[in-house]
Amino acid sequence: MNETAPVRVPAGMQWRALSERGIRAALREGDVILAVGAPIAFYICFYIPLRKSMSAAGIDFAQYLLPLIAVYAMFFTAMFAGDRAGREQAGGMATRLRSLPVRSWVPVAARMSANLVRGVAALAGALIVGSLFGFRFHDPVTALVFVLVALAFGAGVVIGADALGTATRNPELGATVLFVPQLLLVMTSTGFVPAQGFPGWIQPWVRNQPVSQVTAALRGLAEGRYPAELGVAAGWIVGLLAVGAVLAIRAEGRRA
Repeated sequence: MNETAPVRVPAGMQWRALSERGIRAALREGDVILAVGAPIAFYICFYIPLRKSMSAAGIDFAQYLLPLIAVYAMFFTAMFAGDRAGREQAGGMATRLRSLPVRSWVPVAARMSANLVRGVAALAGALIVGSLFGFRFHDPVTALVFVLVALAFGAGVVIGADALGTATRNPELGATVLFVPQLLLVMTSTGFVPAQGFPGWIQPWVRNQPVSQVTAALRGLAEGRYPAELGVAAGWIVGLLAVGAVLAIRAEGRRA
């Protein structure tokens, strides 16, 4: 009696099918609209009340604030990522995939594809509102590097959030856990004020933590130069990507 050999679908085709599913869901459920709107609202809420005081200190606040909003846009995307990963676990999608010959990295890569769409939309929202209030790039090449660095940082925090959502299998818990460290990183950074504006005991942390380094790198790139902080920011990004990828694939491999 002849047995029919199981059909094995290449991993690339699996990734494409799952990516298309995730991107359609992001468009259908309004994720892209929220991704665009959130950084716009965040920029306005901080620019309007702080503009005069920052201008009095000689700071072009429209130019100074936008890089932090770009970082915030990536954090917002990460919260989406954690929520979606948790939903897939809680909704049984992981169980269905487990019954199929799908490698553990494929669902992670597919969710990252959908998150890239959200991240691009969020960064676009930040750049649109910044340009309306006076933000400008000074060089097209460094502007491109600006976008790439922002999205790479986004990928680093997004894949970590994906791992958290997959591990907790709880969309609400994952978003809650992510909110507090993101808020602390943003508020204790040079995003709003220079490090000199903080108490002396916390200034070393403020200068060297990832949000400050990435924000400083983006500010330099926006001005048309390659700042020293770019190398440190790249190190943070590579570290986040490496650790997040290992954790996300391991969490996906342990899905039950």
